Amino acid sequence: MNDARNGDDAKHPVVKNLRNTNAGIIDWQNKLSTGQRIQKPSDDPVGIGYQMRYDTELNRSEEFLENARTGLGWLRTMDSLMQQATDVLKRARVLTQQASTGTVPEDARKQIAAEIRQLKEQMIAIGNSDYGGRYLFNGQKTDQMPYSLTNAANDPTDKGVYFLNVSPSVTVPVSITGEQIFGEAGSPDNVFQVLDDIATHLEDNDQDAILDDLARIDRSADRIAIAWAEIGARTNRFELVENRILDEQIGLKQLRSEVADVDMSEAIIELKLKENVLQAALSTGARIMQVSLVDFIR
Repeated sequence: MNDARNGDDAKHPVVKNLRNTNAGIIDWQNKLSTGQRIQKPSDDPVGIGYQMRYDTELNRSEEFLENARTGLGWLRTMDSLMQQATDVLKRARVLTQQASTGTVPEDARKQIAAEIRQLKEQMIAIGNSDYGGRYLFNGQKTDQMPYSLTNAANDPTDKGVYFLNVSPSVTVPVSITGEQIFGEAGSPDNVFQVLDDIATHLEDNDQDAILDDLARIDRSADRIAIAWAEIGARTNRFELVENRILDEQIGLKQLRSEVADVDMSEAIIELKLKENVLQAALSTGARIMQVSLVDFIR
């Protein structure tokens, strides 16, 4: 079949030229419709190699960008939780300060104790917060809830650190273990223990112990503030990483465009030129066929 077609083209060079011109039109139409200069490897063997490399780098960069944004989401959630934890301690301090005065009756202290226990439950809920289904304050054991409602003060948290890859050679820490924020398990300065003790001292009407509790609240607040500052520093780092990746992607996309993307104005001109050539070839072929037909009649 191909031999017959090649034979026809040899006898009729006009037909061959028409086919070639039409193929060129289809090629430029494809380039315009896809926006891609390289339709197949043979179009530009060197260029296709660069294009594949840029595509690979962009895909990998997109994974790192997703990690950076996950880290930002994680840390911004932690930032909000530190604000909540600080607010809980501020309220606890106000109540404890109020109860430490000798003018507060015993029954009022018991009411304050009930609110302190509610604040402790709220603090435990903060400690058990998650982001995207991963617990924030249990180190690398992000699938396990770090604190129980009944024994939070003695629950140890995992000391591992959850990292995210943001480049082929760079991993950035995201998590902060719960004991860094809420205090070591079993310690008298563990924030859950502090709140529990305050409630007990209020219920027992132990005014001297209540005065000492104020200092314990302050130490817990200082520890949370230190962790909060670390979260802020890590957030800044992830923001810088995100911006760097976005800048790199702009450069890679520009390089890929220079290799693979079609120049629209050039493509339109080439397509129009091919169409004009096709029309001229058709007109010429028609006249040749008319002459040949006259010769045949003669």
